[in-house]
Amino acid sequence: MSEEIADKENQFSDPNSVNLVFDVEQDLKIPLDTVDNRNEILEHLNKTAIEEYGRPNLNLSKEELEQKRLLKASENLKKIDNSFQKGEIDRETRDFLYDYYINSSELYDEFKHSLNKIFGCPPQSIKYINLLEGKIDEETPYFEEHVGPDTTMVYEYEIDAPWRVENQIPGIVPSKIKIQIVVPQMKDVERAIEKVKINGKYDQERQKELAKLKPGQTIEEAGLDKAKLRTPLQKMKDILRCSILAPRYDDVVGVYNLVMQKGSAVKSSRPSKYLDNDPKNAKLFFENAKNYRDMKNYLPIGIDGGKRILPFFCEIQYKIKIQFFRADNLTHSIYEKVRRLKENFFKTQLEGDKRLINSQIYLGFLQIQSINSKTFGEYNISVLRDARILEDKLKALGYKSDKDGTFKYCRQLLDNNLLIRSSMALTDETFENSPAWLKDMFNRYRDNIVKKYLVNLTKAFTKKGKHKKPSVNLTKVARNKRGR
Repeated sequence: MSEEIADKENQFSDPNSVNLVFDVEQDLKIPLDTVDNRNEILEHLNKTAIEEYGRPNLNLSKEELEQKRLLKASENLKKIDNSFQKGEIDRETRDFLYDYYINSSELYDEFKHSLNKIFGCPPQSIKYINLLEGKIDEETPYFEEHVGPDTTMVYEYEIDAPWRVENQIPGIVPSKIKIQIVVPQMKDVERAIEKVKINGKYDQERQKELAKLKPGQTIEEAGLDKAKLRTPLQKMKDILRCSILAPRYDDVVGVYNLVMQKGSAVKSSRPSKYLDNDPKNAKLFFENAKNYRDMKNYLPIGIDGGKRILPFFCEIQYKIKIQFFRADNLTHSIYEKVRRLKENFFKTQLEGDKRLINSQIYLGFLQIQSINSKTFGEYNISVLRDARILEDKLKALGYKSDKDGTFKYCRQLLDNNLLIRSSMALTDETFENSPAWLKDMFNRYRDNIVKKYLVNLTKAFTKKGKHKKPSVNLTKVARNKRGR
């Protein structure tokens, strides 16, 4: 009887009528996960292995650590050779990968040296971070020899921040900021091969774009995306990667510019996801459905030896510290689950199953959006706290507020650092359960705050009972963004 029911279900099922709700790689992809194959690792490693992921072996001497890394390099080269012999990669790709993985320890050493030159000092501390759990070991001492292609570590630098409003005020002693540089393991060689092999991910992207070219047309005439036309080797710049975490948005921009200037970094073809933190880019903020922000460039790494096909690069991702620790691990895990759902979507042959998978994918999208939204909301409150602290410093130095009770320098700090929000409307009740100091800041600096919130509906920020007009009238766009 059950077989008869199944036959009837199949008879009226039309799987071709259901399209994938999202292009998972394009619409949901979160750039640069610090862990390759995160969910697979979490599923297959036991509790102890997860807790020790990427931790240096402190029982080994400096020489023994290097021997361990040389053995790993030898294993990686065998995998590259095997892929070449199978015809998966050509000779140029084999040599390219060889140069990275045979020189892995030297590359990490030069990367560390490059950071010290850029920031003008050695790191204040070196710590182990478990990137699967997002926890930093604050107690155990670690040293330079512990940082290598097989570890997950954090450099902490204390640097000058001349770009900060606070450090430009006459009478105030400039203060330093602490930045953290998260250095994950080198990209797994098998994952790197998958990206650059013939008919691999990068090759398919290029061929898909080239297919748009009609006979006799030039690339310019066809209006093709030149970034998508890059060869797989030109795209592969994240075998080495790191994340630079800064306290505030102005620090993210300041450090990015510092690395561009002193490290001769190469700009990414992908524009900043912060979109200059400017309300004039409102439409693009709404198109950023994930509510994700970062900046990116590539630091060239020079070492002696090797017959490099292309320069060595380290991909650097810049973001606010709270985002990395409060949002990234969660959203990356959700993305990996959603990516698997996409694979199952194309495997299943039943219309009902496809619709169910679509709903699960969409739920994952909403979770990613919500996590980022909440995190940036907490960040904005921390910016208001910084402005409140600055007020106390200004008063102590004898500065007077303007007639409306605000300070020019505090307004500049808020304008520079409050992040644009596109997924939450501010209303009179937004700060209802907040402490008194926050309500006070909200009331006095409302004009500076409200312009960073793009959806400004009905009861948003009133003055003397009069409704303020939305800083950006994108209500219609907001409706069209499902779940926004």
